[in-house]
Amino acid sequence: MAVYHEPVLLKESIDFLVTDVSGTYVDATFGGGGHTRGLLSILNADARIIGFDVDENSSRIAEGFSSSDRRFSFVHRNFSGISESLAEMETGPVSGVLFDLGVSSFQIDHEEGFSYRRDEKLDMRLDKRLEISAYEVVNSYTADQLADVFWKYGEESRSRALARAIVKEREHGRIETTFRLGEIIGRILGKSPKILSRIFQALRIEVNKELDSLTAGLDAAIEVTARGGRVAVISYHSLEDRIVKEKFRYEAATCVCPPRTIVCTCGKIARLKQITRKPILPSLEEIQINKRARSAKLRVSEKIV
Repeated sequence: MAVYHEPVLLKESIDFLVTDVSGTYVDATFGGGGHTRGLLSILNADARIIGFDVDENSSRIAEGFSSSDRRFSFVHRNFSGISESLAEMETGPVSGVLFDLGVSSFQIDHEEGFSYRRDEKLDMRLDKRLEISAYEVVNSYTADQLADVFWKYGEESRSRALARAIVKEREHGRIETTFRLGEIIGRILGKSPKILSRIFQALRIEVNKELDSLTAGLDAAIEVTARGGRVAVISYHSLEDRIVKEKFRYEAATCVCPPRTIVCTCGKIARLKQITRKPILPSLEEIQINKRARSAKLRVSEKIV
């Protein structure tokens, strides 16, 4: 069966995640099923895995898993809706939730409007049910809105110059394709793959509301995880990792009063214990085999209440 990519930090993520080989686990980013396959290989016959993904291709791959292994079921939904879906399925608290964030190389290379390397209509929707694609963002956002996207999600210092150039270009007709957008970016910022990737990434994050979904997904994962269960997150860029790190740190804290407060008055109760104080990084051997792994960071926390 085809998969989108080799699963990153497979052994490490499973070793940290699995505390009960007969438990129920959530693969919040099913993708091509790489991590789910690894989980199925070590879990008992009475265990259960529930996969989530918004991608239609993931849905088709998931059908093969569910038809061949009764332990697996799939939900065609963004992981921000984990709580609602598990409540509808009456699963009860789960033993662990795994997130493998970002977009797979398969999606970038084969799905419409993701890559600056192919001339296609701008799209970038992971979930085709979304109403707003990259086409609408590029052609309807104001210069200020575009600049905010490029600055916040692409960390581009010349975001305003690029935004003004895009708005000016729209005076001559709509920006329809990835190549045309790439040409505008090239004129203003340069044509290096690193620059193009950063701007396209910013648009993709905006279209799919990836960071908002991550925040909601982490809250949901902590909520549905049983005491002693774990939440494991593999991230690939600093914006994702910062959200995960800060969330885990906050949920592990016993006091969030201002530094000068003499006596704690916040009454905060820690819900998590950080299992990995520093992120787990892939080995040099894995990076040599799978270049996508080079920026991966794995963080894990355990539910304690």
